[in-house]
Formats: sequence, C-alpha cells, structure tokens
Amino acid sequence: MNLLFMHQTQNLCAPPIEVSVVMLLGKVPPEILQKIVFANLGTKDPDILLGPSLGEDASVIRIGDKVIIAATDPVTGSVADVGWLAVNVNANDIATFGVRPRWFLTSIMLPEKTTPKELGHIMKQIDDAAQILGVAIAGGHSEVTEGINRPIVAGFMIGIADQGKYVSSSGAQPGDSIIVTKSIALEGTAILATEGEEFLTTKVGLDIVEKAKTLRTKISVVAEGVAAFETGFVTAMHDPTEGGLSGGLHEICDASKVGFEIYKEAIPIDRSTKAICDSLEVNPMELISSGCMIICCNEDHATEVVNIIHSRGVSASVIGKIVQNPDRRIIVTDSDGFALQRPTTDALWDALKKINSS
Repeated sequence: MNLLFMHQTQNLCAPPIEVSVVMLLGKVPPEILQKIVFANLGTKDPDILLGPSLGEDASVIRIGDKVIIAATDPVTGSVADVGWLAVNVNANDIATFGVRPRWFLTSIMLPEKTTPKELGHIMKQIDDAAQILGVAIAGGHSEVTEGINRPIVAGFMIGIADQGKYVSSSGAQPGDSIIVTKSIALEGTAILATEGEEFLTTKVGLDIVEKAKTLRTKISVVAEGVAAFETGFVTAMHDPTEGGLSGGLHEICDASKVGFEIYKEAIPIDRSTKAICDSLEVNPMELISSGCMIICCNEDHATEVVNIIHSRGVSASVIGKIVQNPDRRIIVTDSDGFALQRPTTDALWDALKKINSS
C-alpha cells in the first residue's frame, strides 16, 4: 500500500502574513489566529489554566478548588434553527471536556424590520434546547442591528468541574483509537435541508429532505461526551464544527501535536447527508459537523468506550488511530492512502451559495 502523506500544519511557521489579504468565510485560519489573534490577549492571569489555543473548544479558569469551562460560538449559517443551534453548539464545546453545560448567555442581533414574533420564535428555540439540556439562561442582550440581513445569535456557555476532572483536545497520544459518534456533517445537512428545502426537494426528493431536517435533533453531544469521560479511558475530545470532520481531525492533532490515520470506509455518513452533498457537489468531510464527537482513547479500551456510548442510545465507530508524526495526516482507502487536506473554509458556504443562486 502506497500511503502518501504531507505536512498538514497549515504553514504555522510561514513568512509574515500579508495583512491586506481578504479572508474566506468561516473560521480564521490557524496561522492568522497564532500571529494576530493570540498575540493580543490582554494581561496574563495565572488562574487561566487553558486559554486560547489551536484546536481547543473552550477555556479553563480556576476558581478556588473548582474550574469553570467557558466557551463561545456564534450561529451565522442558519435562520430557521438559529436559537436551537446556538444553545447546542455552545453546550457541545463544554461537553468535549467531559463536563455538563450549566449556564448560557447570549447576544441576539436582529436585522431591521424584525417583528416581536420572530424574536419570540428564536427565544422559544433557546428555551426548548436549554430545557432539554438542563441549562439555565443566565443573561444576555438583544437588539435590532443595522447592516445585517439575517439573525445572528452569539452564545456563551459555562460549566463547572473539580480541578483536574476534565479532558481537553490536547491529550491525544500515539496509538490511541479515534472514535466518531453518530455520523458526519449532521449540522450542515440539517441546515441545508431547512434553508434549501424547495431547491433540494427537486434534486433528491421530499423524503430525503424531511429525513435530513430531523438530524437537527441529534446536534447535542452532551450525553456521549459526559459518558465517555466517565469511563476514565478518554485522552482527548473535540467537537468538529466548521471544516467538518476533516477540520476537526486537524484541530485535535494541532492541539496534541500528533498525526492521524483514518479509514475511509469506517467513516459514518447518513444516507440523506450523502444524497444532499452529492447533489450540491460538496465534500461532506468538510461540512460543519456539530452532533458528531471526535473521541480519542487508549486502544485497549476502545470497545468499552464505544459500548458505554451505545448504552446512552448514541452510535459510535472507531475510524482510525493517532500516530506520533504530526506531519502524517492521511485517509486510507481500500487500495491506497492520501493526505487529508485541511479545509480552507466550510463546505456549507459554497452549498448555500448554490441553493440561493438557483
């Protein structure tokens, strides 16, 4: 088997960045985070045990003999489910530490001519999601904002744990098994089916679109994140959001300074996701994947971790392993292997453009 591999650390030691270059939609690239964002972080505080870092989902702040796990994320790609997603994607970031989310704050920015009824719809979604997760809404802000054409909801979620009783993205070890829960691109599939229902119905049929819309109910990874951590065998967890599974794998390996080998045939993908991605000619590996959790654990205990996740009613699959060489980041097929490229942007944006231009 001729397994190709290449350097995949996104040129983190590249020459100085050209500040006039226009960035693509989605997450700021890693090299810009390191050289511009991470270089401007205010005063140093010894109680920040884990601050802004590549591949990490949240921060860890010491408060006495406890720590708070704090995360923030906006929802910008969805209109119909913006409130529901805002709670769940932020809760997921806390769950990757093996901690239950507890308090949620949000800023809701609304376009001009928004009605109270529309705000009420967003708040009802926030309330529904929070009730299911046992999360309290602790505060926030809402306003009608000039210059935007869709609602934007920025969330901030907090959990609490004893010191040392959590895991992060940076603990993956060579030889660890890589487990993925549910299937890839769940959030992206649900967004595309909801926002592009009419267009996609003509492409893949109403049954596929309706099935894809139901994937929104699988967005939370709190159950599997907490259950997996409680086994004591998990070394690292990560929530593959923008950039999908491909981006998430690179991020967890950036944080842990390791590489990976994954097996194409082992990657779980829902039938509706495949149909929608094929019809729009986008890569499901690079489509936003909230609802799918990447879990690394000692390979001798991978079956136990998978089984405990199954006991919570959640599917899980071993899709590969962590390797020591951080430059070796490959996807293996039946006959060959090739470097798994880091996405430059999420496939969602290209897919939405195709839908909106139809």
